[in-house]
Amino acid sequence: MTLAPPAVAAARRQLEAAYGLALEGLGDDQVAGAIAAAAAEGCPDPADAAFLARVVDRLPIDESWLFREDGLWEWLRDEAGPAMLDGAAAAARPVRILSLGCSGGQEPFSAAILFQGLLEAGGIPGSAAAELVRVIGVDPSPARIEAARAGALPAWSVQRARPEWLRGRIAQEDAAAGRWRVDPTIRAMCRFELGNLVDVAGRGNAALAGYDLVLCRHVLIYFRPAEAERLAGELGRGLDPGATLVFSAPEAHLLAAGGLEPLGHLGAGRREAGRAVPPRRIAGRRVARNGGAARASPTPTTTRTSTSTRTSTSTTGAAPSTDRLERSAIDHHIHVALEHAHAGRTEDALREARAALFHDPRHLYSRMLLGRHLIEVDQARGREVLRDLLAATAALAPEEAVPSADGLSVGQLAAVVRLLLARPEAK
Repeated sequence: MTLAPPAVAAARRQLEAAYGLALEGLGDDQVAGAIAAAAAEGCPDPADAAFLARVVDRLPIDESWLFREDGLWEWLRDEAGPAMLDGAAAAARPVRILSLGCSGGQEPFSAAILFQGLLEAGGIPGSAAAELVRVIGVDPSPARIEAARAGALPAWSVQRARPEWLRGRIAQEDAAAGRWRVDPTIRAMCRFELGNLVDVAGRGNAALAGYDLVLCRHVLIYFRPAEAERLAGELGRGLDPGATLVFSAPEAHLLAAGGLEPLGHLGAGRREAGRAVPPRRIAGRRVARNGGAARASPTPTTTRTSTSTRTSTSTTGAAPSTDRLERSAIDHHIHVALEHAHAGRTEDALREARAALFHDPRHLYSRMLLGRHLIEVDQARGREVLRDLLAATAALAPEEAVPSADGLSVGQLAAVVRLLLARPEAK
């Protein structure tokens, strides 16, 4: 399939209108190749909303690998990361990290591996890291998001990293196919969502509230200079005070557009803390902008013991302060988990239960679903989840209602858990 220059030019305009991508560094032959590959799938109509997404899947703009640019990760390991963990511990909440243009998940997985290492150095087991650090990756390519969710990485994106950075958390799965798999404890720390940088930046603090670290590296180089500067400004102004935004070194000049204070790594900047800004309500959500967002989902109470050491002490259920948007997301994941469970799709039910717990690690009903279905694939771990849940219910009033479970009380939930634990263990 040979495309005439006017057709390629038209596709460039559509990609820029939809995603902001001017593709300054790509030749017409590369753009034409992506269009031809997308059209070969049977949907050659550019007016189809799915067509441009297929084109984005095939554009050669996803060159990423684990721990790309050692300097960033050294700075996060030695300076910025421990400070973020300390700040989050003092506020009794998890560290939250956002990776924009995350490709196949290489950057989010790198951040998760690094922060898990910091926690383990402070005595926190790696299996608990998902409660203390949460990483969200956003990319406009459905194919790349699907790969990230599967935790599958191509060999070249693993082998370019220094082995000591990987900490044994990436294992070769298929040598012939060149496929590697991310450790489950790392995948549990990460979530991946389809998203458009233009939309995220345009929503400002409504999209960026609550994040300690926003990574937007090697993304704005594909935008026209004026558009890149505009988006950088929106990202910088959308941060909570004290939050950090990181561009790549070639994009470091864009920090000034957002009024950010440069930090110790080239391309990293911080939103000035201490500036009082009146709270405002966005889509029904109160966002406190005088020192950070009003965090929606409750998290385990933590005790600060050292630079990067935190010990969970809370066993309570979902608190009334849980934001309605978080509750809606939890309810959705529980609903889908139950549908999968009723259809016998245990793995899918587990995935949705874990997604619900991502929003609130203490959510009682989500923990029951996780334990109930985890028993089927990992009996010991499933029983451990249920025993921990039973201990949590002991600290609550039996008549208290269980969130996301109409008509179910804490006492009734505890009875269900006891029945599950009373079942004979499979040999």
